[in-house]
Amino acid sequence: MPIVNLPALASFVTAGAIALVALTSEAATAEPVLLEVVRADGSSEEFDRARLEELPSTEFTTTSLWTDGPTTFSGPTLLDVLDASGIEEGEVELVAQNDYSVQLDLDDALYTEGYPIVATRRDGETFSIRNNGPLWVMFPFDDNPALKANEAYSLSIWQLVEIRQIGD
Repeated sequence: MPIVNLPALASFVTAGAIALVALTSEAATAEPVLLEVVRADGSSEEFDRARLEELPSTEFTTTSLWTDGPTTFSGPTLLDVLDASGIEEGEVELVAQNDYSVQLDLDDALYTEGYPIVATRRDGETFSIRNNGPLWVMFPFDDNPALKANEAYSLSIWQLVEIRQIGD
């Protein structure tokens, strides 16, 4: 019968349990990825809420087809998100959680330094999937009558989860 060193075995089991608890706690506190930006070469950037909110924030109040009355939206501009991902030109595809997607040429007049934004907050609060979140591409419709058109409406994707660069 082999001799078992019970104190050593207990120490080994305890160390394993502590390591498992530490890994579980770390995974539980890690923020989920809200947005993945995939470059044309297949490499990607992942953004959790903290990373998105580290980018400069733009805020505006506007009415829209999907909200009741004026709503304040805030978050980084799409330009800042793409710059942080190394995408400066060409076309991108914006993809929603339900696989709805639309393409945007970054030379389009609808893509500016000030808008659209990737809204992370509505009226100062984060918002859930049930409320078209947690990310919503939004334009300041009331500030520019030209935005009240089908092209800007179609780009106003809620539940945004991915941006894919198209081509080179």
